[in-house]
Amino acid sequence: MIAARRAAALLLSALVCGCAQTLAGTFDGSPAPRKTALASPLAVVPLPRSVRAEPGGFAWRSPTTIAVAGEGSRETAELLRAFLRARHVATRDAGGGRAGVTLGVSPAAAPKLGPEGYTLRVRSGGIVARGNTAAGLFYALQTLEQITLARNGTLITPGVMISDGPRFRWRGIHLDVARHFFPVPVIERSIDLAARYKLNVFHWHLTDDQAWRLPVAGYPRLGASGPRYSREEIRAVVAYAKRHHVTVIPEIEMPAHTGAALRAYPSLACAHGVLCAHGAGARFVRIVVGEAARAFASPFLHVGGDEVPSPARLDQPQFTRAVVREVRAAHARPVIWDDAYDPGLDRGAVLMVWTRRARAAEFMRRGYDVVVASAPLYFDAVQGDPAQEPPGTRHMSTLEQVYSDEIVPRGVSETAAAAHLLGAQANLWTEHVAGDDRLFSMLLPRELALAENAWTPRERKSWPSFLARLPAQLAWLHEHGYAFRIPNVAFDVSGAPAAFVAIPGRVQSVDVRTSAPALTIRLSVPLHGAVVRYSTDGSAPSAASHAYTAPFTVRAAPAARTVRAKAFFGGRSGAITESVIRRVSPRALSAERQASRSWAALVSP
Repeated sequence: MIAARRAAALLLSALVCGCAQTLAGTFDGSPAPRKTALASPLAVVPLPRSVRAEPGGFAWRSPTTIAVAGEGSRETAELLRAFLRARHVATRDAGGGRAGVTLGVSPAAAPKLGPEGYTLRVRSGGIVARGNTAAGLFYALQTLEQITLARNGTLITPGVMISDGPRFRWRGIHLDVARHFFPVPVIERSIDLAARYKLNVFHWHLTDDQAWRLPVAGYPRLGASGPRYSREEIRAVVAYAKRHHVTVIPEIEMPAHTGAALRAYPSLACAHGVLCAHGAGARFVRIVVGEAARAFASPFLHVGGDEVPSPARLDQPQFTRAVVREVRAAHARPVIWDDAYDPGLDRGAVLMVWTRRARAAEFMRRGYDVVVASAPLYFDAVQGDPAQEPPGTRHMSTLEQVYSDEIVPRGVSETAAAAHLLGAQANLWTEHVAGDDRLFSMLLPRELALAENAWTPRERKSWPSFLARLPAQLAWLHEHGYAFRIPNVAFDVSGAPAAFVAIPGRVQSVDVRTSAPALTIRLSVPLHGAVVRYSTDGSAPSAASHAYTAPFTVRAAPAARTVRAKAFFGGRSGAITESVIRRVSPRALSAERQASRSWAALVSP
């Protein structure tokens, strides 16, 4: 027992005293970079509201006794048992005796933290996790799992007191399965991922011009456009998501983006090539909305409404109002894209803003509830320089842009945001996304940045802290078979004064100006087990290039010298980042430094 306590104390010390240092030392075998100030001692994503270190830590012994209290706690207890079984720790019910772990659900657990709030206290004598609801307790378990680590054959959770709850009610991820179909196991893995990072909405884009994936009684030809989900599969996904406290919101696009339905049933089309709101079209809408409401039993139903072609736009308000009435009659709340808005729209409709962030402020002032889903929250966008990225949309959405994006629109008070801003969601359209590896490498690691942005209070967020916590999360993703974009290599340039200048149109290249004869380069990447390879002659780094092991010196001259680097990991490699180094006069350097930013500020991982 003394050895276990000592191991727990050592683990806590490492986490509290230098998470960035202990993680950085394993990036690539290089020396640790400069110290990073952390907002939390634990490598948890999203960052909790309040974290306080407690003395000691809990060493899990087999069997561990578990006590449950309150409706909704037994399901979480089963998830904890499964987590421990996978780590060879047996469990048993406390049965009224002393418990190693106590799980409880009570509205009084953390009343100021909202329905999804929780507290988690870990001490050497035991663990107590309480949620205001079953969802809150589930989130306590997600945090507990992230901070529980194996050390020298012992499973240990450091002593800590956490009080936590989300900033926003709607924390969503969207997936388009119309352009490329993803089977149920992939959908469930997406839900697993969302739940781990405390996202609570899975927006399922089921229909579009390319295909119709939703079964509808009386319309068998809808399945001719490609594979679709059966009613049994939909029920299974909804039940699976519910166990993970994720709400599935179906989207049936209308009146535009209905090409698949109109090809199967041309009589549903109006003259302008969109779905009709009268006659056969009206009957179709009523049946589809009713079936979707019954199949998903969701409090929300998304009915599209975006990108209606100009000739049909005059009729759109009438169509949208009719569809909203059908959704209301089906006892669900309608959600529409913001370009379907008209002044006569039912105030109970939720507007999902994808066009301009400023529109969200306008809609809230008019009394509408809003979900922000505009750029950079489009995960079909490329994550770096387009020339180096797999195909994507013309937009760009880097990890840092997602993390730094302020969800509350300018000019909106916190009071107004609390009243009408439900939250945020990232959308993944799949024109360029086929296969689950491609899917997850577009989601990850950006989904982690989204999760922290939607959960953690603005004043608690810290980009350096997030980067310090990222390696532990990437290690978990790799261990569990999730593909992710390999982060860019970071340059730390030192040894003499230098100016860092952005290269227009590029986010992985920086002009470095100095009046000194040489600079020292340090390379790192936030990924355990990655090997960084580099070149100093401007050539593209390959598996045969120098492996980085220690800082090196690069001579500066008037003729530019390009240092390039990229990370190699698990048979894959990341994108190239580079510093273009040029020697200039002291006067020129002084002028350049007036507008200089840091290298890290110019290049996102």
